[in-house]
Amino acid sequence: INGIVSDPGDIYFAYYVDNNITREMPKKGSGYTLDTEKSNCTNGVIPNWDNGGWKFIGDYSGYNVTDYTRTRCNLYFKKIDITAVEYIKGLAKYDIETIATDESGNNIRYIGANPNNYVSVDGELWRIIGVMKDIDNGAGLKEDRIKLIRANSIGKYSWDTSDSSVNSGYGINEWSQADLMKLLNPGYESESVGGSLYWSSGLGLCYNNLNNGTTSCNFTSIGMKNKLKALISDAVWNTGTNDAKTYTNENISVPRFYEFERSKNTGKICSSGSWCNDTVERTTTWKGKVGLMYVSDYGYATSGGVKTSRGTCLNKELYNWADYPDCYLNNWLFNSINWQWTLSIIEFFTDAFREFIISPDGYVNATSDGFFSNDVYPSVYLLSSVKIVSGDGSKSNPYTLSEN
Repeated sequence: INGIVSDPGDIYFAYYVDNNITREMPKKGSGYTLDTEKSNCTNGVIPNWDNGGWKFIGDYSGYNVTDYTRTRCNLYFKKIDITAVEYIKGLAKYDIETIATDESGNNIRYIGANPNNYVSVDGELWRIIGVMKDIDNGAGLKEDRIKLIRANSIGKYSWDTSDSSVNSGYGINEWSQADLMKLLNPGYESESVGGSLYWSSGLGLCYNNLNNGTTSCNFTSIGMKNKLKALISDAVWNTGTNDAKTYTNENISVPRFYEFERSKNTGKICSSGSWCNDTVERTTTWKGKVGLMYVSDYGYATSGGVKTSRGTCLNKELYNWADYPDCYLNNWLFNSINWQWTLSIIEFFTDAFREFIISPDGYVNATSDGFFSNDVYPSVYLLSSVKIVSGDGSKSNPYTLSEN
């Protein structure tokens, strides 16, 4: 700090932590960040801080060249006291390797094989999909909110199944009444099978097969944690789907999936037949607390690779991603072992029970029947007021959250 400067242009730092001068700046993940209002530099240099790379970023656009060209910066660090949304937005300014903004909705997303996007809630790991723009809370208030997905599956269950007389027992592709929705969310405790068991950390029977088939399920240790319940709230989830007349299940790219998920297309265009005889009204939005990832969430999580760039991956049909390892191997939402359910619904000519799933071979499967037993990874939206109070997002030092 007080050393002799040998060459012009050298820069010297004085560090202040909680207003106390020190020769050591805080370590990454210690719960501190740069106080940009108090920090200052001489010679017109404006100090900024890259929380992801944990380094000083100087803005020299107003730099004043004088005979005394040495620049001294006083860097003040304070406890993180900004929302998680603003914190991630700050990271996105500098971390172009593991964070990207999608052109479809201007959402900020974590990308790559294993970004530092881990969150710990009561000892349970979740991961940040990204900061989603203008999420409606169901009462008309739209805010940017962080979307999480559970790091581990809660088990294999049906998206929806039905009696053999309804769609031949294959289920109904309407999320607002789906068996899996009722398993994950509050308010369905009166259901004899699955009702709110994950939300309430209960045990009993869950749907997992054709013709309302069931299996025992136990969420007493892996159910929704009370602390996380306090950090989330209702959101409007889009449940639109593809236009089967123009875009079949095999020719949809990532941006097109994003568009269709927010469209007015519903999952039922057939009107007769044993696979299309349910009488459930289809909707294109749903208000609730716990959902699943979209196909577009999976697609936008890729960083691409040497042979296939991210841009190329995004414009490839997800049905064909198995032919492009760079697209799925460099994607943290990919799972090489299990099939994963999504919230994205399929519009098909002859039936009304299909939903898209992610294959362990990396592609998006377009022929999944709702009664299939596939892995479930719950997804939620954090309140916009939630703050990150410590951690660096790595698996060994995940972010911890606070309401205020």
